[in-house]
Amino acid sequence: MDGTDWAAVSAVAAVLALSAAVGVYLAQRQRDDFALACQLHADLTGGEVAQAREALGTLVHDSKRIGDDDLARVRTSYFALLWCFERIEAGRRSMTAGMKVGNRPVAFLDEVIGWQVEYWHKNFPVVKAELERRIGVPVSDDRSRAAFDRLSRVLVRQSSPTGGAKEGHTA
Repeated sequence: MDGTDWAAVSAVAAVLALSAAVGVYLAQRQRDDFALACQLHADLTGGEVAQAREALGTLVHDSKRIGDDDLARVRTSYFALLWCFERIEAGRRSMTAGMKVGNRPVAFLDEVIGWQVEYWHKNFPVVKAELERRIGVPVSDDRSRAAFDRLSRVLVRQSSPTGGAKEGHTA
């Protein structure tokens, strides 16, 4: 083999190594993104956020059960849920950044959180109005609400007569 042959062999080896590295990177990124999607869903459906959703759902569906002494807790719950959606939106954005080769983790995340986004798209205004009415002061949520509104623009089916919220679902 002369120098030209070795150069060709080296070039082929380099291309194969690069292809393998890209394949490993994409597979690892997809695994990491699926793990993140599961973590974000768990954040929405468990712990403090689940308790917040319960309190807010009660305010929406049976506000008489929320006493005046519970309003501060419910207001805190409102922001806890908004901040959870902020974390979800940030995670979703990180999953859509960079290479866009079959983004199954994002589709999975959208599927598992979609009904929640639709539900709260319909009911956050109800919660805010009820809190403001009962507390007697405006609830300043513009910045906290921004990430949720971005998620809503992506996930809420605008063709639905209820803005996408599924009837009968609870928080």
